[in-house]
Amino acid sequence: MTRSMLITAVIGASMLSACTSVPVTTSPDDSQWRLRNFLDNGLAQTVRVYNFCYNGKESDFVAARDFAPGEHTVVTKVTQTFNNIESKPKEAYATLKGDFEAGNTYVFQKDIEENQATLWIADVETGKAVSEQVEVTLAIGEVVDNEQRQRRRCMASTL
Repeated sequence: MTRSMLITAVIGASMLSACTSVPVTTSPDDSQWRLRNFLDNGLAQTVRVYNFCYNGKESDFVAARDFAPGEHTVVTKVTQTFNNIESKPKEAYATLKGDFEAGNTYVFQKDIEENQATLWIADVETGKAVSEQVEVTLAIGEVVDNEQRQRRRCMASTL
């Protein structure tokens, strides 16, 4: 075995052992609840439904986040991108309210027909809706989307 192959093997093994030694958390601890964002990365289209606001600011899509229990207002963004044609993604925003219990995991749900999307949050284990269902119209996103507009959108969020 050459020296470079040996070095590569040692580095690879150390990286593998470092990655496997990190504990995997599959549910929130008893003091918080988890909100999972929705991603459907299909062949024809990609749909994302996620918590748009985090700590009063616009948030990128992340798999999940944990929060303090209680009643919350969640500013939600849905995006629909068609993968097989050159087109701009459609998007919409909704405000969902619910009462979230510590130790539970919740996930965004959606029903899309044409340009209409119905959004809600459900308990992962029971499938029961914990927020109201809100219907929004999907449209091509605004050209001007500055920080002031994003801050206004996030004012209602308690997350």
